Amino acid sequence: MSTDKDKILAGCLNLFFKYGIKSISVADISHHLRISKKTFYQFFKNKDDVIEVIAKDFINQNLLANSVIMEDNSDVIEKILKIYKRLLEQFYTCNPRFIYDIKKYHADIYELFEEFKEKELNYLIRDLLKQGKKDKIFRADIDEEIICKLHIYRINSIINGTLLPEKNITDPELFNAIIISLIGISTIKGHKLIERKINEI
Repeated sequence: MSTDKDKILAGCLNLFFKYGIKSISVADISHHLRISKKTFYQFFKNKDDVIEVIAKDFINQNLLANSVIMEDNSDVIEKILKIYKRLLEQFYTCNPRFIYDIKKYHADIYELFEEFKEKELNYLIRDLLKQGKKDKIFRADIDEEIICKLHIYRINSIINGTLLPEKNITDPELFNAIIISLIGISTIKGHKLIERKINEI
């Protein structure tokens, strides 16, 4: 990928995260990046083309990062916290309008995110919950399917700004909400592990 194309993608993501998608035009992108529209159209057919590339890059980067997390030798709690922390860090500059615009005006792209969430996050969290039960970190009586759905709903509501909307996504209280949800399904062994891991993560 060329440097110019990378520059355009990074600039577009910055604008979209800050102002949403619908309100940004190719002219705005060109002005922001100090390039001509001709340069923009050398790499992309239109704004929708940029959004599709950004979405696919985001998903691919997360697939790779999650694979690295899952393959390391850390415990279940650390893996879960790393996955959540990475997602929150990626969206900390994101205006909720960005998510709204994708859902309303770019249904095909929104479907890509939904598919990623349903397949990747469901698989990861459910697998980690099962492993946690096996390691006696999580309680034996929890229903992985229900807990998994609750965790994904919680992380979505944080990113969308519907859970404690007055809080910035970087506010420690939002990460604490995730910690508390883990404590609620943990054994005494799990509680001790979570307490030890919080400051490390």
